[in-house]
Amino acid sequence: MKHRTFWIFFLMALFATADTEIFAQAQAVKLHYSGKGGYSLVERTNLRRYVNGKYVGLTSREVRSFVSPSEPPLMRFKAKGSVYENDQWYDGSFYVMEETLRNSQVAGAGIHEAVQSVFHISKNGQLTMYKDNGYPSFRSFPAYTAEKVSFGESWKAVAERSVDPLNKGVFTKIPMQVLYTFSGAETYKGQAVYRIKAIWQTYYDAQNRDFGGDSSLQKARGGHKADIIVLQETGEPILTIDNVDETFFWIDGTQVNFKGTITLFTEFPPAFDSQRIMAALNRVATVKGGKTGTDKKFSGTEKSVSGGTVAGSGKLTASGKKLSAEKAEKVASAGKTEKSPAKTGQSAGKVGSGKKTGADAVKTEKFVPDGIFDNFDKNETVAKNTKNTVSSEKTVLEKVDDVLPKNNIVAEEVSAGIRLSIRDIKFAPDSAQILSGESERLDEIAEVLKMAPNAQLLVEGHTASVGKPAGEQKLSEQRAHKIAEELKARGVKAGAFICRGFGGTKPVASNETNEGRAQNRRVEITILK
Repeated sequence: MKHRTFWIFFLMALFATADTEIFAQAQAVKLHYSGKGGYSLVERTNLRRYVNGKYVGLTSREVRSFVSPSEPPLMRFKAKGSVYENDQWYDGSFYVMEETLRNSQVAGAGIHEAVQSVFHISKNGQLTMYKDNGYPSFRSFPAYTAEKVSFGESWKAVAERSVDPLNKGVFTKIPMQVLYTFSGAETYKGQAVYRIKAIWQTYYDAQNRDFGGDSSLQKARGGHKADIIVLQETGEPILTIDNVDETFFWIDGTQVNFKGTITLFTEFPPAFDSQRIMAALNRVATVKGGKTGTDKKFSGTEKSVSGGTVAGSGKLTASGKKLSAEKAEKVASAGKTEKSPAKTGQSAGKVGSGKKTGADAVKTEKFVPDGIFDNFDKNETVAKNTKNTVSSEKTVLEKVDDVLPKNNIVAEEVSAGIRLSIRDIKFAPDSAQILSGESERLDEIAEVLKMAPNAQLLVEGHTASVGKPAGEQKLSEQRAHKIAEELKARGVKAGAFICRGFGGTKPVASNETNEGRAQNRRVEITILK
């Protein structure tokens, strides 16, 4: 009797569990992408490689990145009615571990040279590249249907892969027609997730050629089966395991077959106390108020930029009009420092020098400000030269020379985290060698950065623009790396230093004056969140 009672309760519990599972599987759910924060994406490749049918070894590499939320690179992308209005924009820094590990000293310091990618993701998961340097490898994957789905239901969507099978540094985009199947809800590492199956065939040939890719790649064939785990709340994929068997064919007859797995997983950055860090920065830097994106000074479209203010250090007016004499006088008097003219505006018409007052105390200069025209499409008509002037119908922003920031450092909260802009760094001419006078500033910055010991730090180098873009780009990269080394030597234990350079393409001041060029000669450090 006792045994019978046990089995009755056991079967009841079993059926109850089964009913619950069936009920859960029967629930139709709406899949959507709503990710907003930063994340670290890792792509780990373990593929057996066969060349012309002969096994030649295992291809293993790891691409790491930190992807930060960003503002649209052009204001019209954010304008009401734009097809991109509701998309989330991202700025990603990608670096390949197999290349970094060749230099064990650099790898040990956690200092990595990265390439930039800018893209946006719509609510259905569709990813569109804006600045493409080959990464991320998988785009619009996974993508979601507009309809609700139940357990076992399928949908199709278009995706894309960026591949470089021979490591030439030339990336080819291969289209993907993916069949997704919803496998239900579950828990993964304590998180509520959905599991999705995906299958697709590799199909690349002359009919769907990427003319910007490897011209010697003739075709590709093969198949993929992937398991994908996405967060229920945001639709963000946190784990993808892709089982690969595909072959690439080149014009010279070379055939390379890959078999194995590509694993993608997402990690989220550790939290840090931003209020505490900003309070500490307030003692050593000029802190800009309010959390904004990279283009906090602008609103509206390129042809109608408004809402700029003039206050603090080197800020901009975005009215598209010259300041009135009355307004200029107010600005000039706000920064007036009669006894310390060296700390006032540095161009002609210094405030408080006793030579000029009122409207004459403000000199306006036309230039392209930081970030607004970083990446413009073929329809944009922005004239670029070494003076960074704008000669088009677009609104021209104005710079007002007033007091310099505290310690020549500007700190602000941006979409990606907390950014420090270290201006007028004293490097040896045309060199990444830092002069001895910078030690005190670097010491102060290092002490603040130690307050976020596990954060990833994005270190970006910038130069003045003097008409040598290739040299300026290389120099900006070297200087970013040098600052990372100096911070590491001062005990900053970051999860990783990610270094990028922009040459003279992102000025914060005019390159027409020595003082403006000094402000552009800077390194920006972002504590990524």
